[in-house]
Amino acid sequence: MNPTQKPDTTAAALADLTPAVILRCAARYLELHGWIQDSYHQPNTTDPFPPACAVGAISMAIYGYRDAVPSDRTTALSAAWRLLERTIRVLDNHIDATEDLPGELDGDTPYGDPVSYGWNDLPCQTRERVIAALRTAADDYDRTHGGTR
Repeated sequence: MNPTQKPDTTAAALADLTPAVILRCAARYLELHGWIQDSYHQPNTTDPFPPACAVGAISMAIYGYRDAVPSDRTTALSAAWRLLERTIRVLDNHIDATEDLPGELDGDTPYGDPVSYGWNDLPCQTRERVIAALRTAADDYDRTHGGTR
């Protein structure tokens, strides 16, 4: 490498992960640790692996620990943050394509949050539906991006 080139800062552990892999890991996380609504992780707990919402489970699958502020823009340049954003976008696209969403979730929420946040918190939502959607979104990603590596 030429000394004037900036080295690649992608963590080796994240280099080969696709959104499909992360979505499947998030589904498994919810099966093992539980699913919740209205919060990223179970509040007021010291459990290192608390119940989580769909996006909280995606974050746990990437980071491996609870991230109190997943949307902290100061980490926007990290490989993990880019993978988080990409994976949420894949889930959002899947939800948009397959779910009959209420008007307020048809597109991004008024605050710019991904659709998956509000979708997870719908009163009709269930743990089983969320886990199934994560897995189906992973399968769709693999189908449209040449399968697993």
